Amino acid sequence: MTTSIPGERARRLAGRRRASGIDRCLVALDDAIGAADALELDTARARAVQAEAHERLGLVSDAYVLALVGGTGVGKSSLLNALAGRTVSEAGVRRPTTARPVAWVATSAAPRVAPLLDRLGAGERRLHDVEALEGVVILDLPDVDSLEPANRETVEQILPRVDAVAWITDPEKYADALLHDGFLRRWVPRLDRQVVVLNKSDRLAPGDADQVLSHLSRVLATELTGTSTSRPDVLLVSAAGASEGVAPFRAWLYEGIDAKAVVAGRLAASTVEAVERLARTAGAWGEAGTRPLVDPARRRRAVEASVTEVLRVVDLRGAERQAVAATRASARPRGAGPFGAVTSFVYRASGRERRVADPAEYLRGWRGRGVMTRAAGPVREAVLESLPAAPSSLRGSLAAAAEPGPLEGRLAAALDRAVAAQPELRPPTSLLWMLLGLGQTANLVLLVFAVVWTILWVLVRPPVDSVDLPLIGRLSMPFALLALGLIIGFVLARLLSIHAGFIGRRWARRVAASVRTGVEAAITDEAFAAVDRVEVARRALSVAAREVEAAAG
Repeated sequence: MTTSIPGERARRLAGRRRASGIDRCLVALDDAIGAADALELDTARARAVQAEAHERLGLVSDAYVLALVGGTGVGKSSLLNALAGRTVSEAGVRRPTTARPVAWVATSAAPRVAPLLDRLGAGERRLHDVEALEGVVILDLPDVDSLEPANRETVEQILPRVDAVAWITDPEKYADALLHDGFLRRWVPRLDRQVVVLNKSDRLAPGDADQVLSHLSRVLATELTGTSTSRPDVLLVSAAGASEGVAPFRAWLYEGIDAKAVVAGRLAASTVEAVERLARTAGAWGEAGTRPLVDPARRRRAVEASVTEVLRVVDLRGAERQAVAATRASARPRGAGPFGAVTSFVYRASGRERRVADPAEYLRGWRGRGVMTRAAGPVREAVLESLPAAPSSLRGSLAAAAEPGPLEGRLAAALDRAVAAQPELRPPTSLLWMLLGLGQTANLVLLVFAVVWTILWVLVRPPVDSVDLPLIGRLSMPFALLALGLIIGFVLARLLSIHAGFIGRRWARRVAASVRTGVEAAITDEAFAAVDRVEVARRALSVAAREVEAAAG
């Protein structure tokens, strides 16, 4: 009597799909290990699966190893003897082969599978000539509940290296906690080709057999809840008496005789289990893997608050004032005539121009105006609020992402990069300034002439013309010419100042907008960068989990 036994054609088709997808499974496993390393998760088990897969694929590919696993007295050896039609392994509660696995292998396959059996430590081998089972090596393992601890250790060392398992039990031990908690719960998700064999079914009444089967099926289904593994087949056999009693087990063997598919299926199942375990540990399994660690709305508010604090330290208004002053400083030598060139030289030589008219230097000197403590606060709060809902394995990484010192350092470095990335802050120029400069030069000539004439007129008193001015009255021509030069110089200077201020303020607004945009982008990228690295690794694990499941079919 059997339950859940698919047809041979379906098994072989599925097996071929798995065989073709084992390379994709191993690639996904590599990706998962890399992502788990980035999250500082324990990858020892996944690496063991990886090493085992590469080693197994390098050995015999046209034969697979089936292990018989069970407790004392459940009839593992009897089952093998009934299958072989002769004594292969001595049956009994205590037998000479208890501590060592016994291999039942086809005579024609023995030479080529010898390296595989050596690797498993199966030194005791029994040969057979059953051609249909040439691609299967059956391994009778020691009892898992033996009084000798070394026997269980032998089973646990061999299990990760076999390709299929038949879990042998009987009506008395089918619900044994050791079998289920110690082996089935742990190993069923890591194997593709396996079966649960309930031996000694001849001791059960028909009604009792159905109840035991139903109960065992429910137990297996409960143990596999939450995993992607399907429940293994359950067979009722009787190794006592005629070989027909093990016919269901023999049929199960013949249905899965495609060794390459079995090996690939076992390795695929192991990689699925390993990747799934890593993904679950990182909270990257299923829908949980798509949920961000920090709520997007909370993150957005934290970034906005952090940007506000950073811009407060940057002091954009001060930078704008520097930009306007720099524009006027640029206009002075061009539009103020010879005196403007002299004044500009004095300002540069004294350092005054650098202090009050250099927006780039002002932006670079933000550290003298504040620190990143207040800017880091909103980010820290958002990360710390997310800790209770985060997987326990990631809380350390998230807590590290919220440490004040490193976080403030990252924000400061981001601000430095944003400032350094600004285009070269050269003040704008205007053709009008050159025209005003020519006017001031001509006016200076006029003033020099007027001063010289005035001095001569005061000292020598030559006859000169005079002009009538409203409210002032008559004014001699030298004084009138001097006054005219002064007025012209003042008007030209005011025009230069007004125009330079207008252009400077317009440029200052562009500079401020550019700095604001750069700072916002830099802080947005860096504020949660440490969290994002965790998120990237989680997404990589989630993708690897989906990929390995798809590849394994």
